[in-house]
Amino acid sequence: MKEKALLVLPTCSSFMDVDQKILGELFDLTTVFLGQDLSKQTYLQKILTTLFSLRSKRKFSRVFIWFADYHAAPICLLAKALGITTHTFIGGYDAVKYPELNMGVYCSFWRGLCARIALKHSDLIIANHKALLSSSNTYYNPSGHPEGIYRLVPALGSPAAVVFNAVEPAAPPDLNKPRKAQILTVGTTPRLQDFQNKGFDLLSQIAKRRPDLSFIFVGIQKRWQAALEQESGLYSLPNLQIHEFLPRAELMELMAESAVYAQPSISEGMPNALMEAMLMGCFPVGSDVAGIPTVIGNHGIIIPRRDSRLLEKALDEALAQHPDRQAISESISTRFSLQNRKEALRKLLFPTESSSSTRA
Repeated sequence: MKEKALLVLPTCSSFMDVDQKILGELFDLTTVFLGQDLSKQTYLQKILTTLFSLRSKRKFSRVFIWFADYHAAPICLLAKALGITTHTFIGGYDAVKYPELNMGVYCSFWRGLCARIALKHSDLIIANHKALLSSSNTYYNPSGHPEGIYRLVPALGSPAAVVFNAVEPAAPPDLNKPRKAQILTVGTTPRLQDFQNKGFDLLSQIAKRRPDLSFIFVGIQKRWQAALEQESGLYSLPNLQIHEFLPRAELMELMAESAVYAQPSISEGMPNALMEAMLMGCFPVGSDVAGIPTVIGNHGIIIPRRDSRLLEKALDEALAQHPDRQAISESISTRFSLQNRKEALRKLLFPTESSSSTRA
């Protein structure tokens, strides 16, 4: 009989959907969506409901929580009090602190406190890249900007492991089909500062200088339109298309027709959109940050420091390439498959089982 487990997800996203699928195969799984992106009231109500369910039913032997954030602290504390094993997944925002960008949970006293409580009371922390444990970001600051939970949380003694994210396979594109000479970038912008974090600002500078280049941005919320237009004239650029959101199927189609995908982020974990773009055959250009070079591997261009001229040169080189798009796609499907993540999590969560375990 499978163990009963609870999976707590603050929002809905494709990489968390992957874990719901994997953990659903390893456990008798119940999933709770907290709606953190919907409203503060919904988020709080869902947290309280989860705590009540956890305490009253007492049927779970494990709790899995995505992200060390407000929700993770009370759930970890209650699970600990009830003797329930707790695993916390960290993905990036909970492993960085950039006060000048107001980026990272540790920029807020209460949010940072909740993250520290959760991490210190977790039986196991699971990161999607080693940089989220301890690293130095020289792309953003040549002197090195500290990143990682062991550098940001004093005296953190909880054990941690690294398991790469997995990408859900999409319908295979025609990788031999001619591509449009366009540069695609995808990044969510719940805060105006994310325009800078995701590197949209650098790409916008290039778009202004280079009317011969075609850019597509996906993920910039319309509520920032007035501020961005006033600051940079972003929405008036004829060589730039902007989409606030695209359904996954449409996004995959856009990736399948774009020649180059750019990920010039200041901070990331294992960017899922980059993995999906490469799966669809895009030639990648990315910053030397956390998991970005790991994902790109030998199939793209890495930018060593945050500089729009360096990025522009890399984009020109990328557009001039005649890459093996089949090899780019296969590099993702073989290294970051659901089966790879499932087996890594199985070995981590059931260490006493043999590698020949047939647990469903």
